Amino acid sequence: MKGLYSADGTFTPFSVMDLSTELATRQNAGVTFSELEGWLNTLPDPDPVLRKRGDDSAILDELSADDQVTTAMLSRKNRVLNCPHFSFRAGAPEGEEPTPQAQELYRRFMADLEHMNLRSIISGMLDAPFFGFTPLELIWRLDGDWWHLLDIVPRPQRWFRFDNDNKPTFVGVYGGLAAQPIPLPAGKFVFVTHHATYDNPYGLRLLSRCLWPVAFKRGGVQFYARFVERHGMPWVVAEAPAEAEKLEKRDMALGLSRMVQDAVAVIPHGANVTLESPGQSQASIHEAFLSRQDRAISKVLMGQTLTIETDGKNSLAATEAHKDVADDLADADKAMVVDAWNEIAWLFAQVNAGPDVLAPVAAYEEPEDLGKQADLDKKLSEIGVEFLEEHFTEKYGLKPGEFRVRASVDSAAVANFAARGETTLLAEKAQANLDAAIKKMLPQALKASGKFVSQVENAIRKARDLDGLQDALVELLAPAMEPNELEAFLARAMTAAAGYGAVAAYGEGVEDA
Repeated sequence: MKGLYSADGTFTPFSVMDLSTELATRQNAGVTFSELEGWLNTLPDPDPVLRKRGDDSAILDELSADDQVTTAMLSRKNRVLNCPHFSFRAGAPEGEEPTPQAQELYRRFMADLEHMNLRSIISGMLDAPFFGFTPLELIWRLDGDWWHLLDIVPRPQRWFRFDNDNKPTFVGVYGGLAAQPIPLPAGKFVFVTHHATYDNPYGLRLLSRCLWPVAFKRGGVQFYARFVERHGMPWVVAEAPAEAEKLEKRDMALGLSRMVQDAVAVIPHGANVTLESPGQSQASIHEAFLSRQDRAISKVLMGQTLTIETDGKNSLAATEAHKDVADDLADADKAMVVDAWNEIAWLFAQVNAGPDVLAPVAAYEEPEDLGKQADLDKKLSEIGVEFLEEHFTEKYGLKPGEFRVRASVDSAAVANFAARGETTLLAEKAQANLDAAIKKMLPQALKASGKFVSQVENAIRKARDLDGLQDALVELLAPAMEPNELEAFLARAMTAAAGYGAVAAYGEGVEDA
């Protein structure tokens, strides 16, 4: 018997009935609906903005008339629509080649898609973030024993609702043919949803979050238009003489009003007329208010503002950060589109081939960054990695006849060769210094005797160690030099000889290695 052990060691067996039935359902939770929605047996729209206003999703279409909403929607959709790396491939297990049946299914699927406007279909899919979901109706045609996909049509989301089991149903509009919700046939519709949940199968509608900013903006624009019309032109201010009668002041006002239209007016003698301009503070307040609503709309629909708005005061770092947010949303929208196409391809496979043949697979395959790959290859090469021709043909797309892989050089051998060369130079330099020291240290009188110099050189060559060299030099030089001179000469000669010996010994050790 299978079950679970709790922390205290208690064993609880599995119950087939408990595991195979749903517990946390709306019926068990006691969720009730309004009378109308209960009669239709559909879930109420849980959108908090629409419910508070008492509106339905049909009002969302009106919001797209706003210029900022339209710009943000198009900017977000175009980041996906303009991506050229969308493609299909035949279905196959990971690391394996597709079967002939999968290849044939892929060929027929692509042949059906050739007659469709894929850009319009993907554009309809990308409406899901704004309206919560997008219903796609699949139009089929039976030809012999094969179902051809004639078209994929995005339908208005306001015509569909979800029932108590979160299954979509067609309701149309009140007063239409659908007096009762019509269940959708299997294989007929694909729903593209945006963050749909069990509690909210209608999805997260971004346009409903723009309802209040658009409403405030419309009211502000109307008020701002009246303000500009009233206060945008200069005010004509006249000072009438103190003794002017009421009738004269009225005539003077009429003349000034004509002046606004004709720029010509006749005023009484002694009157003073000036043109006054309103201050800019009121206008700037209205501009800031309207800009605030535009920024709110951009943040809701695009996640940021700088990719569609610039005010000249933004730093490069802030612009890059906002671009990263826009890229993340574009990646999420691409994943949503890929999921929808994969479901369509799966239905195509189920209708025509059954579950034994893998369906075609859709994907956005972004090209690799060759700059990053080259930097990685450079670092790997510096630590000793050797690349073959296949690496450059697969990673960089080079043809075999376009390049050659240079033979690698043994860095250890190069270092050893350099060390040997350096040792040879040191030995030759030490030998030259020793010869020069001997010639310099010998007294001038001794240098004059070539025979004596030859005896000294022979003694140095024949000496097997330092002690033997010292004894030979003593025997040769003792009769010809004073004791002090002899000791100084021997000290200098032995120092030079020791240095030469050390260099020679080091060179022999390197060669043996």
